[in-house]
Amino acid sequence: MARAEDEVAAAEQALYRAMIAQDFDALRAILADDVVYIHSTAVSESKEAYLAGVAAGLYDYGAIDTVHARNWIDGDTLVRTGLTRMLVGERGKPKDDTNLLCTTVWRRERDGWRLVLRHATRVRC
Repeated sequence: MARAEDEVAAAEQALYRAMIAQDFDALRAILADDVVYIHSTAVSESKEAYLAGVAAGLYDYGAIDTVHARNWIDGDTLVRTGLTRMLVGERGKPKDDTNLLCTTVWRRERDGWRLVLRHATRVRC
């Protein structure tokens, strides 16, 4: 189990680097084709809708980190929860510090772990 947890933690860090860099090739590789990406604003997006939002500058990330993560694994599925701290805003506008309780679901596929669900809720810390 520790190996899967380490692999998903590494995949999550790769996801964050790709989000910050707006590396669309890396994002496409990490996000499952059937991903559901739920923002803390209750907006739910498909893979293509999320990528379009990043390209349009709706999500301009400065920093992202998850702390206090817990994992549950069942076969080729890993559920991860934790406090995600991010610096984010729209392109051209000031970025805000945002704290989120995030649940992510990762699926082991032929080419590695891919994100299939992300759900975030804003919290005050």
